[in-house]
Amino acid sequence: MHARNKYIQTSILTIIPFILLFILVQTQRHALTHFDIRVGQHLYNWGSPAFTDFVQTYTYLGNTPGVIVTTLIIAAIFSWISKKWSVGLWTSFTIFMSTGLIVGAVKYTVRRIRPEYVAHLVNQTGFSFPSGHATGSIVVWGTLAFLIWHYYGKDHPKLKYVLIAFVAFMMIALGGSRLYLGVHYFTDVIAGWSLGATCLIWAIYFFHKYIEP
Repeated sequence: MHARNKYIQTSILTIIPFILLFILVQTQRHALTHFDIRVGQHLYNWGSPAFTDFVQTYTYLGNTPGVIVTTLIIAAIFSWISKKWSVGLWTSFTIFMSTGLIVGAVKYTVRRIRPEYVAHLVNQTGFSFPSGHATGSIVVWGTLAFLIWHYYGKDHPKLKYVLIAFVAFMMIALGGSRLYLGVHYFTDVIAGWSLGATCLIWAIYFFHKYIEP
């Protein structure tokens, strides 16, 4: 019970930004968009042409094909390491449920149009809120970091800091790429991070409860 309460308390903190932005985008969309434009203008396409080419390539890690391939690789590797197919199933379910079903349901509910004040530097369809790339940056790479820590952390305690830095980098790089390329608003990315962190927290809870108690 104590462990579950810890997960509940942590997830309440992580989901607050998403809930607040969800309410604002529904009730104060014009004002929120005005704020997003002011922020986004400073983050859009500020680099050299070579850097822009790099970001355009890098952001495809968060596209559906990239997420599917990455997920299957992680699932296969840790099914082999753990000698449990359930670990691979948990990995796939966590990522596909979070980045696919949950994000898709919210996008369809909110139906926020993507930014129109700048030219999109990559082709992107669908609705804007929340950013699936931002959600995936935490869920996909956070899942990988958690599994590495779960199986190797006891023997390498300092690995924790490397994994935290790795997830933080992927989170900022993938989420930031969506602002740089003009295909998301700032608050889309914040909401995606918030949603992704919450999904990951509960996935870890279920892992400890049902996969490897």
